[in-house]
Amino acid sequence: MSTGTPAPPPASPQPPTPLPPTHLPPTPLPPTAADPVLRGASEVVGGPAGRRLAGPGPWWARPLPVLLALTSVLVALGALTKHHCRARGWSTPDQFTHACYSDLPVVYTSSGLAEGLGPYADGTSLGQPPVTAALAWLVGLLAPDGTGADAQRGYFDAAAVVVLVAALVTVAAVAVAAGARRRWDALLLALSPLLVLTALVSFDLVGVALATAGLAAWARRRPVAAGLLLGLAVAARTYPLLLLLAIALVALRAGRRRAALTTLAVAVAAWVAVSAPVALAAPGAWSAHLRDWFGRPAGYGSPWLLPQLVERAGGDADATGLPPGAVTALTLCTWFAWVLLVALLVLWAPRRPRLPQVAFLLVAGVCLLGPAFPVQASLWLAPLAVLAVPRWREHLLWWAAEAASFGAVWLFIAGQSTPERALPPQFYALFLLLRLAAVAWLVVVVVRDVRSPWRDPVRGEGLDDPAGGDVDGRPDALVVRVA
Repeated sequence: MSTGTPAPPPASPQPPTPLPPTHLPPTPLPPTAADPVLRGASEVVGGPAGRRLAGPGPWWARPLPVLLALTSVLVALGALTKHHCRARGWSTPDQFTHACYSDLPVVYTSSGLAEGLGPYADGTSLGQPPVTAALAWLVGLLAPDGTGADAQRGYFDAAAVVVLVAALVTVAAVAVAAGARRRWDALLLALSPLLVLTALVSFDLVGVALATAGLAAWARRRPVAAGLLLGLAVAARTYPLLLLLAIALVALRAGRRRAALTTLAVAVAAWVAVSAPVALAAPGAWSAHLRDWFGRPAGYGSPWLLPQLVERAGGDADATGLPPGAVTALTLCTWFAWVLLVALLVLWAPRRPRLPQVAFLLVAGVCLLGPAFPVQASLWLAPLAVLAVPRWREHLLWWAAEAASFGAVWLFIAGQSTPERALPPQFYALFLLLRLAAVAWLVVVVVRDVRSPWRDPVRGEGLDDPAGGDVDGRPDALVVRVA
């Protein structure tokens, strides 16, 4: 007969407890204290910021005024780089050899807007989502009549003001999403050469501003406002769909489905409210930007363009590379695989990834594997890269690759009309690969930080996810373990 004591009854499962709150001062961390590259560079001007600069300081030295002032300077520098085209008109090949090409005046005079047509009228060939098309038409109302140099110049000037406002909104939204402690991280965007090189190439920055403002609203726990802004962003550029997917994934892991569903529902409603009237009135014109995507050949910046460049380098001037159908199939298959991998990473990582990390991985994969990766598409990545990888070293490497690729693509395009001034295809292929490698390196850094959270500069400050909104500081509700 056993004389041991009976085993105690099994304990009832305990509900998950939130992560311990952090008690960091709300004062923004000086940039020289947050990043080793800036800390070393600051020795030139006396060393890192000390206790005298630890306080709030005068209003004009606080993060937001400084960030907005620097952003304005860089966008103005970008306008100066377009001076040759602005003075003489956007004509081929000058607009490429002087690297001052811009879709803004070129599309205005070639799409029918300059002739007084509406954004979706018969004879208009904008091929843009509704918000972008409407904005292009409204700006055209401020330009002189006609299709000459004066009309182009007037349109460009009016569009530059819109782009400047979009840049200011984007930088302010990044500062909000970064949180009070790391407000100065937005310097990585305010000082980014991408604002100089690509901000005035198109209206893409308007969609980026709406999308980033949506993330900032989510970070401030405003799911309805986040959904409204992200829905409008999808109606301006398609890529913000991936930001909604990122919100859904992190909310799924944290078990905070209600806020995510609210944001998704409002985003769908906002998109429908903007798109439905246009789709019903002019279905063909509204869907043009979607139809054109399918069956398109490989475009500039895409890895699927490399076979054509290799053929051209071998002496085949009429090389076509991969068939358009193959490009579409490869793009869709690799995108599907990439989204699955990112979703698995979100649910499998030892600690829930931060929302900007997930969003950056999704958008970077779409850019790297898409049928085209134009220079202005890097603006989609810029705010997300700041929030996901707040390290100056990685951004400096990326900026260098972007600048080199920016010059290379215009010289390569110029060669189609002036072969004697062309960049050989093998050199353009080299710069294309350099740019893809730089973005891929950012992806590697993000994945490394997700797998080893102590490497993440934000998590290293004791923060959880300043941009996470309703999931910030929440415990995991769903974790997938892969053997």
